Amino acid sequence: MNMVSRRRFLSKSTLTVFSWPLIWVNSSSKEPSCVYKEPGTNILGRVLFDETPTFSNPDEKSTQNKSRDFNDILTLSQPINGYTQLSKKEIWYSIDDHAYIQSKNIQLVNNILNEPHENISINGQLAEITVPFSEAWPKDKQNSYSNQLFFYGSTHWVYGLGKDIENNLYYLVVEDRWGESFYVNAAHLRIIEDHELDPSAPEIEPDKKSILVDTKSQLLIAYEDKTPVMISAISSGIFAENANLITPPGNYTINYKRPSRHMVHSDKVGINDHELYGVPWVTYFTNTGIAFHGTYWHNNYSQPHSHGCVNMPIHAARWIYLWTDPVVPPREKKYVSRYGTRVEVI
Repeated sequence: MNMVSRRRFLSKSTLTVFSWPLIWVNSSSKEPSCVYKEPGTNILGRVLFDETPTFSNPDEKSTQNKSRDFNDILTLSQPINGYTQLSKKEIWYSIDDHAYIQSKNIQLVNNILNEPHENISINGQLAEITVPFSEAWPKDKQNSYSNQLFFYGSTHWVYGLGKDIENNLYYLVVEDRWGESFYVNAAHLRIIEDHELDPSAPEIEPDKKSILVDTKSQLLIAYEDKTPVMISAISSGIFAENANLITPPGNYTINYKRPSRHMVHSDKVGINDHELYGVPWVTYFTNTGIAFHGTYWHNNYSQPHSHGCVNMPIHAARWIYLWTDPVVPPREKKYVSRYGTRVEVI
């Protein structure tokens, strides 16, 4: 594969590696109509971990003044460059009380309410969470200890619309691993229309598309006929003392896709990634379940962080899902094909 260097690539862009973790360049294909937009002037962030520290300056060496808890919702400034204890640059935000927080501890979110759809297909329709998080009430309360939370950007299959005794509207969501059913506030889910799942580059011959995953630089680069058209920061598999979960190097072909997947991990990597509902835009490229997918449980891109998959910002994973082959029919819950886009992992 004809790879451009990271330095050369970024020199051609108006963004830097410390800016938003996704760049489109030189693309003859259109940006997918349903690609996520990063929040604008009023940026909201969901805190990802309990006791997340804030600092008096955008520098880990400055005074730690407070801590924030899991699922706190903060109003953020535009991103700024700051520093870690090792004086490495990274993205920070200032928050309302004049403190600073590291972007790796924040999921950027919106808080958008939606008009519920009354006519839901009996075969299910895909929907996305558009609020920071939403409570999901298990349909069978008798066998449930607590409610689930569905997080911003996660995707779910909706099978119907109903009301409670106070006329509040709820969607029936059926998750895709064990068939568990949940009721979710219908205003918190946006139904994804079929046309939004159209392929983004149908005019590009399948053999002209390829993807390079550079685990050393923690970058993904998508090519059209050897021309880079998109670059994204990633988090590939982690190598720990007790677990080798690296993303395996080699040459692969995309062979399987799911627009939503309930993932369960038995190995311990992160604090909050044991059971993950509605993992969005899953594009598999090995026979052992390694995939590109969107990530709502961490924001620590450019560092290995996964169980072997290639973690990506949700809007980047959606781009990959719609740009790559095979093309998935809009209401397919899973789609398998041997004829997909080439992937090289180095």
